[in-house]
Amino acid sequence: MMETFLEDAENSLHHRTNAHNGSGSSGESEEDPMDDPFIYDKFLQDPDWAKAAQEDSLAKNLVDPGPFRYNKRIFMTSLPALLLVLALGGETLVLMVAVGTALIAVMAQLGDSRRCVIIFVIIFIPTHVYVLASVVPLLWLSLWHFFLVALINLFVVLTAGWVLLQFKAFRMEEPTLAVMTEQLLFTAYPFICTCLVCWALATVMSVSVIPTVFSFMWFVLLQLYLLPIVSSFKTQAAGDDNLDVVQVPVVVATVIVFVLLGPILQILLSALSVDTPAVLSVIFFVHLIFMMSLTLFLSTLLSIRQIFEYLGLPYSTAVYVRWGSGVSCTLLCYPVLQAFGLDSHFLPLLPVAIGIFAALGVVLAFKKRRVVMAVLAVVLVTSLVALFILWIQGMPHNLKHYFIGMFPLNAFYLMICVNFLLCLLCLWMATVDARDMFGALLVLQAIVLTVCEISLHSTNLYSTSRLQLTSVTASYTIHRLHVAEKISRKATVASSAVHVAKSLASAMSLIIDRNNGEITFLEMAALGLMIYVVLSVFVYGVTGDKSGFEIASQLLMLLGVLAVNSHHFLLPLSMLMFQGSASYTDVIGLWCMLGGGLALLYSRTISSVHTRQVLKLALILGVMGIVIIVVHPPLSFTAYSVFQWLEIISIFILAVILSLKVELSPQMVVVISHVLAVCLGLRICIYLWAEVTLLYAVLCVVDSIAVLILVFVCVVITEMTDISDRIMKISIATAVSCSICLLIADVVGYFSSSPSHMPLSLLQLPAWKAVLVTFLLVSVILKVVHSTKGPDKLPMTSEDSPGRVTLPLIGNLCTVITFLVACSQGPADPTLHDLWCCAWTVVLACLHQDTIFLRNLAGSKQASPIIMASVATLVISTIIHSRLWLLACASSIIGGFTEVLLVFLTFPVFYAAWVILWEGKVVFEPAVVFLTPYSLLLVMLATTYTAWILAAACLVMGFWMMKFKLPMVPYNSDPADHYR
Repeated sequence: MMETFLEDAENSLHHRTNAHNGSGSSGESEEDPMDDPFIYDKFLQDPDWAKAAQEDSLAKNLVDPGPFRYNKRIFMTSLPALLLVLALGGETLVLMVAVGTALIAVMAQLGDSRRCVIIFVIIFIPTHVYVLASVVPLLWLSLWHFFLVALINLFVVLTAGWVLLQFKAFRMEEPTLAVMTEQLLFTAYPFICTCLVCWALATVMSVSVIPTVFSFMWFVLLQLYLLPIVSSFKTQAAGDDNLDVVQVPVVVATVIVFVLLGPILQILLSALSVDTPAVLSVIFFVHLIFMMSLTLFLSTLLSIRQIFEYLGLPYSTAVYVRWGSGVSCTLLCYPVLQAFGLDSHFLPLLPVAIGIFAALGVVLAFKKRRVVMAVLAVVLVTSLVALFILWIQGMPHNLKHYFIGMFPLNAFYLMICVNFLLCLLCLWMATVDARDMFGALLVLQAIVLTVCEISLHSTNLYSTSRLQLTSVTASYTIHRLHVAEKISRKATVASSAVHVAKSLASAMSLIIDRNNGEITFLEMAALGLMIYVVLSVFVYGVTGDKSGFEIASQLLMLLGVLAVNSHHFLLPLSMLMFQGSASYTDVIGLWCMLGGGLALLYSRTISSVHTRQVLKLALILGVMGIVIIVVHPPLSFTAYSVFQWLEIISIFILAVILSLKVELSPQMVVVISHVLAVCLGLRICIYLWAEVTLLYAVLCVVDSIAVLILVFVCVVITEMTDISDRIMKISIATAVSCSICLLIADVVGYFSSSPSHMPLSLLQLPAWKAVLVTFLLVSVILKVVHSTKGPDKLPMTSEDSPGRVTLPLIGNLCTVITFLVACSQGPADPTLHDLWCCAWTVVLACLHQDTIFLRNLAGSKQASPIIMASVATLVISTIIHSRLWLLACASSIIGGFTEVLLVFLTFPVFYAAWVILWEGKVVFEPAVVFLTPYSLLLVMLATTYTAWILAAACLVMGFWMMKFKLPMVPYNSDPADHYR
């Protein structure tokens, strides 16, 4: 067959040659489709590079599927685990998160979603590394902490995925990844958060309780995520799938894992932990049967009707399993709770009470034969009253004791009786159409129950874990009643606020006072008010368009209740975040950061013209919080404390002006810069020099004024007039002159000081940092003005000449000086110094296109200087740190010589890449093809990190050119063969 193919091709080529000769002699040409020697190429598949080129040539139709619609439930799920991770990271992690949030908020104001994604990824990488570095040392305590490290890693990654879903650019360009992230948030994320919270609870409660707590917590979260919820990003169903976030097979697998994981966890803890019943003991099997029955019972309460429809089974099977597992749990709850350490004379009667309450619920829900059901209800209620009387009679009545110093014992018993009657009334009102009355009774019952629990908790008769359990259970029940439309929104918020405040108060009091942890009614009232406002705004609030007055009032309420709880909530939280050391300055900074976070969340819940203003408020508060925590000014009336607070106020005013973009005239810019730059300049002087002199202080202040004027001109002023041109030109000259004067003063002081007080090196003078920052800011500001306002908006370099030819040269000079000074200020370690220099090549992005040196610098060529400067740095470092200069032995000299020779062999590859990037021409194609593989030999012979990085860069650049840029035409062939 191959011979036939070659013979046909040869005949076709021969026929085409004859036809060509004939047409040349006769002057006529007839086109025959069989004359094409490449006709057989039509039956061959296109190579991969051709397909990629075809795909790239097609314009992508990017469509935003819409925002992520389930931020509330994700936030409520992640909040406890997020606080735990922040507590592990400490103050540094809190500051990293706050700074990152502020930067992303700034970019969001500019409306560039793509850059928001880039900045988030840049910030996320070091944050993720820091979190792992904070928890990896726990492996030295126990290898079981490997699972904790894995859980925290997954939590951080999925949380980052949740944040990425907020960016429009990510949703448009990565729709498949957005759908996958949403599915993971609905399936894996609740499980991970539950595991982290239970791991933390295992440090404060018995390990034997953890499987039960884990099952209950995961059950509550599954109620939010296993519902048939429409995806935010799916636009059309694929295959047998529908538009739901979680498909039915995944729901089936999740329910099976939920049923089995509790008993498996019980077996593992019994085998590995000392604080659990021994394996193969009677109580172990009782616990195991109880856990299996409990998980089965809870699974039947989930939204699993879709599972039975998918499997083709009758839903009555779930009802039978529910009753069977419920009866088993009820019968085994007494020995299990007794093994957990609960001791009460009512405990043996608890299964009976549960059975009577369950029967009463069935009777009240039965709508037929109402007379018979009413009689049964009366009998069951009478039985409950009898049980209650039997229990209350066994309580001590002759003791003289005052709960919380105000309730005598009999009054406490009376409140318990009132709570019991309110529970019966709530049960009755739930079956009749009395929504308002039911809500009022539920709020009253929550208050009475909370008073009773706090009274018992204050006398150490009621543990914190029980209080947390009742709080979570009650909050979940109230939420389900609200979903079923049994109670109103106001009743839901009020009753939930009481229970959540009770739980939060117990946790905060335990942080402040680990021994007693007393809860006061004042603390409950303050926390309840805060929870009420937060729930009414975020959880049960109305989303959509809101008026400016409504937005302002809700923001003031949020910030106000947060300030009211400065002692009850912010102080314990700061002690938790900052690992025990907290002051009221930290409380103020935390109030600003949390206030900014609440404002940021609030901006996501509204859709009105005031959203940008709310986002700016969040940014201002966040920046204030970061500055207060970093500067940490003391609350005293000393001169230094007053200076620090004035510095913070100056930064606050600066943040307000820059975020709101207040329109200012050039004269106002100069005045405001003089006012705000004084504290900033003095702070820089104090930070850089141990001994502050008048000369240094004046130069730093003047330098700060000039730089601040440049910032204002860049951000605030929209139209460049002659006055603003002149002001900007003078400011550039002033800033550069002041930094150079600081350097000259430092150099003079260096040579005039005694050797004992002389710094180790001339490059360690503090003025170098001032020069670096000044030139960097000038370069960045000129680049921003050039990019945002256009090259024709740059300030004039001469009043007589209208041209702006020399200003790009000034900007390029400042950029190059910035890079050189930054390289001189790197770390002492050689490897870190080389990487430092490579990182600072990014500043070369501030280079401008000029008329002398960088005429071709435009558009896609902007990255060329950065790449080549990094390569040059790596080459110089590799040659300097080579073994060639050690002169230790012959093998070392030969190896070093070979390494340097291989480095020189990479020069043609990098030169060819430079020509392609800079001029768009192809040179040294054979050299690139021949020399690129030698980088593999450099990898094997290299002895430094920079050599390995250089070799990797050469390989990447060489393969990139061979695949996308070089023609790769074989020798002695027709150029038309290139297209085969």
